Amino acid sequence: MSRPPAALPTLALLLAGAVQAARPLQTEDAPVMERGACEIEGLRAAARQGGERQRQTGLQLGCGIGWRSEIALQALRPRELVLSGKTRLATHPVRDGDAQLTLAWSLAQRHVQAGWRRSASGLVLVASAPLNGDWLMHANLGHQRDEVARLRSTTWGLAAEHNGLGEDGRWQPMAEVVGDDRGRPWAHAALRVALLPERVFVDGSAGTQLRRQSGGRRARLATLGFKLAY
Repeated sequence: MSRPPAALPTLALLLAGAVQAARPLQTEDAPVMERGACEIEGLRAAARQGGERQRQTGLQLGCGIGWRSEIALQALRPRELVLSGKTRLATHPVRDGDAQLTLAWSLAQRHVQAGWRRSASGLVLVASAPLNGDWLMHANLGHQRDEVARLRSTTWGLAAEHNGLGEDGRWQPMAEVVGDDRGRPWAHAALRVALLPERVFVDGSAGTQLRRQSGGRRARLATLGFKLAY
């Protein structure tokens, strides 16, 4: 029996987690929303690997709940719900701001013929720190379980996010490398634009695996999204 391509579980994890994290990055960030602050995020993602194509649409509502924590509920098509959250573990002053350490988690449920069943779960340790005043660095190390495919993966991510270009700082370029222990790593370039400072944002990203498949084609991922903060 032939073995499935190792990158396919990675595609599924990338799509399932695309509404999470610091949109449009796949890498999570450590800052946590203040109590009573909320965000609505939307996403359209498309992945391709050879002849295999996958798409994902999602909408998420997240709010700060106090106790250095936030919680979010995502609705993903088709028929999947993801409950996720973050808790800040530590904050340490550094030269250009604060370095933060946070624990993020997620639980996914998918509707099948027999009803709702758990489809995935994850736990991620997140570190964020300012770099030279203009950039913010994020590092992730986590564990993901795909309940449907019965696969466990150690995940990681490293990202750099600019604080904002232009006179009003509304253009925020960013880049990252993400991966797991089951497949080849991915590189993404992304851009977030503030239409209304600290309130309304649009974003997009494009990514590819760093090594070609045996057929000479690279797997690719593209996303478009928005965020409303209030």
